[in-house]
Amino acid sequence: MAEQFLSRLNKMEESINQLGETLKRMITILGTVTEIKSEIRVAKDEILQAIANQPAPVTHADNTDEYAKMVIQEVGAVRVFVQESMEKFKNDMSSILEEMVESITAIAATPTPAPATYATHATPAPAQEYETPVYESSSIPADRAMKVADHLEKILDSLKMGCISGDVLEVMIEAKAEIMKIVPSDPIMVKIDKWSGLVSSYPKRNELQARDVIKLKKDLKDEIPKYRPA
Repeated sequence: MAEQFLSRLNKMEESINQLGETLKRMITILGTVTEIKSEIRVAKDEILQAIANQPAPVTHADNTDEYAKMVIQEVGAVRVFVQESMEKFKNDMSSILEEMVESITAIAATPTPAPATYATHATPAPAQEYETPVYESSSIPADRAMKVADHLEKILDSLKMGCISGDVLEVMIEAKAEIMKIVPSDPIMVKIDKWSGLVSSYPKRNELQARDVIKLKKDLKDEIPKYRPA
């Protein structure tokens, strides 16, 4: 089916090329006709000039008649040449157009080849097993742990896409100061220092990159449940 479709397209392309060649021939014919007309016009002017310059004795009447006959014959030959050329051009055009119409009709009637399909046996994907994350609870009293979680939540809330590093760093410093009042010594301090180091690597007026925002939020979400267990 695909081969027939391509064959029709090739025939159509050949017809278009033939049309182009015929048009080129017609342009050549028209150019030739123009040259002949120009030559006839020059010859006519020369004959008329010669007749005007010569006396008009009776003895030269035959020569004038012969000139006139020659001109008439040339004009007749040109007319026949043009008519034959135009007729041939018309026939060529009709033939090419008919072939193009046939090719287009055949292409439209030819169904587009369907892509080859291959039978596949889908292997069922194994069921994903989700493990519930287990968080270690903080060793500090519950009431204090809840307050620590609140300050960590403030840091988490400051981390939004497009957040400014200076603003986030300020929240982290304030949160650390408040947490130190609650628990002077706790592993979370080390984590806050680590996060602050990452944020302070940016100029204060610059936005945090998305990958760093995502990383910090993930770390905070891992730490908060330790101080606020479900």
